Amino acid sequence: LIGTVFMDSFDSPFRAADAILKDVGPGMITIVDFHAETTSEKRSLGFYLDGRVTALFGTHTHVQTADEQILPGGTGYITDVGMTGPFNSVLGVDPNLTIRRFMTKMPVKFFNAKPPCFLCGILFDIDIKSKTVRSLERIQIK
Repeated sequence: LIGTVFMDSFDSPFRAADAILKDVGPGMITIVDFHAETTSEKRSLGFYLDGRVTALFGTHTHVQTADEQILPGGTGYITDVGMTGPFNSVLGVDPNLTIRRFMTKMPVKFFNAKPPCFLCGILFDIDIKSKTVRSLERIQIK
């Protein structure tokens, strides 16, 4: 699903989720990747879908959040899983370039930052019978 806040205009991810879930068979494990900009929109959708999907993780901001939890209805949740790429970077870009852009307000050609790199993600332990998350673990490998 794609968010609407600070993103190009798309249909409501809440309505889109409702439409998609109508076609999902009963007892299926459902995992949602929510590509959105703001924490508030991601958390709102997490609570909206709590108990209706197995897990929801946010993407787009490239910064791993430390708010992984099992929501009250059993849905595993994290606002953003983070990125895989250069650790000493700004969204994967050489920080000197992003700093220059902010300071000069002029276009700057971006290049990837140099290694070392890291991998971010989340592990969901899913109960096959209940289709809920038993436990979850945020991971970051450097």
